[in-house]
Amino acid sequence: MGATSRYLRERFPLVAVSVLALGTAVFLVGVSTVGPSETLTHVVVALITVTFVAFLLRQRVADEFKDRGHDDLNYPNRPVQRGAIPTRTLIRMGIVAFVVEVAGVSIIAAVSGRWESILAYFGVVVYSALTAVEFFAPRWIGRHFTVYFLSHQVIFVFFALWSFVVFAPADTTRFVTGATAFTLVMAALEIMRKFEIRRDPRGQVVKDTYVAVWGRSVTVGILAAVFVTSGTLLGATIGLPVAMIGVACALGLAVVRNSDRAVQGTTILGFFALGVAGYLS
Repeated sequence: MGATSRYLRERFPLVAVSVLALGTAVFLVGVSTVGPSETLTHVVVALITVTFVAFLLRQRVADEFKDRGHDDLNYPNRPVQRGAIPTRTLIRMGIVAFVVEVAGVSIIAAVSGRWESILAYFGVVVYSALTAVEFFAPRWIGRHFTVYFLSHQVIFVFFALWSFVVFAPADTTRFVTGATAFTLVMAALEIMRKFEIRRDPRGQVVKDTYVAVWGRSVTVGILAAVFVTSGTLLGATIGLPVAMIGVACALGLAVVRNSDRAVQGTTILGFFALGVAGYLS
């Protein structure tokens, strides 16, 4: 347990991940349902939260193997690189995460009465497997940073499709605009996650973060554009105040653009604000 807890503390902080997973569940349910939330909706939010945490842990474990060479070279102090967690333990962790993920999807299908949603979630599993092997073109993907980023965000389209099957929303237009906003904001969260400059043991900048590759101004501009677009999409079906949330986030990002932590904090705040607005509408 010592190795597992140490790994989770350094590479997968459960509290922080769970909070973001809750926000993801709220956002996803918010764009898939209309009207006041019912008790059953709250239950599904909790189940999606647990399922999404398990999904993220499975992805984290897969990335440890996929990125092993890169991390060995640039980040020798990470748990796997310094031998703080055995490979066998890491594999077991991934298996447990997948079991919890499948169990969560199955319980959601039972609670919602939409058993076909289990099959719909198969799209998430297959696509995540493809990302784990970089679509069988790791060298090419590795040379095209932006393609890598975009290809990995497509998985949230599959999450949205799964949610569509679970909730069967009557207003398709509202769902499509909301799901598009959801996918864009999830991409913003990914940018936020690696909004920093990282250095290798020699002090050289590692070109594996968005600021390092795209530059600070471009990266902040993309984040701002995402929030304006997402707010506009949600506002078109929910109301003008929601659109203004996106604009406010974009302005906030422009103000704090020179601080990594402030940009990350503003992105998280915007993510929760838009998600809750959708959930309560």
